[in-house]
Amino acid sequence: MSEIDFRIILRKPIYPVIILSADQLYSAFNIKQLAKGCVNAISIEDKEIVKVIDSTGNEFWYSMNHYALSPGFTSKKWTKKHVIEMYNDSSNIIDTTLQFPLKSLSSKRLDSIIRELCERLKAFSHS
Repeated sequence: MSEIDFRIILRKPIYPVIILSADQLYSAFNIKQLAKGCVNAISIEDKEIVKVIDSTGNEFWYSMNHYALSPGFTSKKWTKKHVIEMYNDSSNIIDTTLQFPLKSLSSKRLDSIIRELCERLKAFSHS
């Protein structure tokens, strides 16, 4: 496999991460998977930006023009509910029984929710 042109600017995301592509969601557990996911992602709404959510809920932006990932400039922090709704509404979930429950969110940590969603996305990509 050839080398991927990919840079991280300012600070790294905390793994695992969710990559939001127009066709589906992807998960990444290391920089190699993140680079491949960002480079292969389809931007949403014809923008040259692909959004990435790290395990702390921080939003990062991958610039397709500059091959660079940086923290989102709006300092957006995703909530547990927003992350789960985004996952449940994604094209990855073709059966409602695969949705992540929105119950008892106060007893769950955001990083463990994102880790579980990433594990589910990884399983979808291997099935």
